[in-house]
Amino acid sequence: MTSCNLIVSAAFTALTAFASPAFAQADFFKGKTISVDIGADVGGGFDAYGRVIAEFLGRHVPGSPVVTPQNRPGAGGRVSANWLYNVAPKDGTVIGVFGGWIAFEPLWGISGVQFDATKFNWLGNANREVTTCGFWNRSKGTSLDALRAGETLVGSYGPTTSMTQDAVALNALIGAKIKVIHGYKGTRDVVLAAERGELDGSCGLWMSSVKSQYQKYLDSGELRLVVQMGLERHPELPNVPNAADLIKSEDDRLAFNLIFGQLEVARPVAAPPGVPADRIAILRKALADTLADPAFVATATKRGLEVRPLAGDKMQEFVKAIYSSPQPLVQRVTKMMGY
Repeated sequence: MTSCNLIVSAAFTALTAFASPAFAQADFFKGKTISVDIGADVGGGFDAYGRVIAEFLGRHVPGSPVVTPQNRPGAGGRVSANWLYNVAPKDGTVIGVFGGWIAFEPLWGISGVQFDATKFNWLGNANREVTTCGFWNRSKGTSLDALRAGETLVGSYGPTTSMTQDAVALNALIGAKIKVIHGYKGTRDVVLAAERGELDGSCGLWMSSVKSQYQKYLDSGELRLVVQMGLERHPELPNVPNAADLIKSEDDRLAFNLIFGQLEVARPVAAPPGVPADRIAILRKALADTLADPAFVATATKRGLEVRPLAGDKMQEFVKAIYSSPQPLVQRVTKMMGY
């Protein structure tokens, strides 16, 4: 063999040795089924996101695996997160969709948490969110001034969900007088209770859910959004006051940013720890390609879902940064929120 052939042969051997693991990981998903574990009941916003992601994801994973959604509600998504972290296969065939607040429960020392959020493999975030408080016109909470003047009743399905967090934060930071009634099964259950007159309304309504499920109530004038929470105003709510604009002290502003900064990763998708890095890279790219797919965006938009994504590596960095928050600030927010 000539020296030239030897060089070519050696280069080919090196290339195939380098490439084989990547090809092997891509081939891994061929003929497989990927399960999307949804940490919420059927019919809510997280269910809607989980199902539309499951509908399109397989088109962007090498090998075109079947992708199926399954619901695992409980504890505001914690049941699903615990299961994903501790029980789910660590091979890339199971991923999870649950509330962004779940990623930060260990920070607050929440009872029942069985995971380290920094060790999840975050694949990406489907949407940056803004939350709102919405009240029925027949209720007492028809304006921001009304929320400060007298007690209004809202419902929740978990102490760390945005339905509870928003109300507690508004009470502490802008002087609202909102009472949270616990024990509901999910967002839809809370809204139905408010519609029946059991509650005045609801806090923690994410704008993507409002648009996909409750727009008819806004259009009819039955439901009124009186305040929004987020690091930025929602572009479709120019006349709804942002609680951030009502905060006076720098300490309160830092607390607000820590609480509501979580909305920047509100619709996360995660894989368990221990999944091979090459498969995580494949899944992250597949999710990014899914969220950018015009057909996906058109379908999500038709269903009233917003798509303002964040890449998986950026989300991994965001979670790490949140866990690097100064301890005095974390302790203050923990006490303020009653965790």
